[in-house]
Amino acid sequence: MRPEIAVPSSRPVIPMSSRLLYLLWLLSILLVITGSLLPASSPVIRAVGRLPVNQKVLHFCGYTWLAILAFLTIKRRSLAVMLALSMILLGVALEFGQKLVPGRAFEIRDMFINGFGVLTGIVIGILSRRLLPAVSNS
Repeated sequence: MRPEIAVPSSRPVIPMSSRLLYLLWLLSILLVITGSLLPASSPVIRAVGRLPVNQKVLHFCGYTWLAILAFLTIKRRSLAVMLALSMILLGVALEFGQKLVPGRAFEIRDMFINGFGVLTGIVIGILSRRLLPAVSNS
């Protein structure tokens, strides 16, 4: 019996598996849902309010992140776009849900910012697949 010699692959190495990315995406969605539906008096929301970042920037970055993760997780572009776009519906639903949460307010502007974040994430996802096709197709 001969020992096997490991030959380095010519394909780029992706540090996280698809399952790990999927888990990260789901956890990120849960974090957004939780953060959106916590009462304004909760310690978490008060701590976020003390951050030196505008809340609208956090909305934009959070939904951009969710859309980018959809592209990193899902290989089929059409499905990745659909799932990323579904994050807009999530943002709209959570905004309506905030009407029921003490101390939280319904803001149409947040819906537009969330949607713009998702669209930005979709553009980044599509461009990254064009610029790095070997990584996204592996």
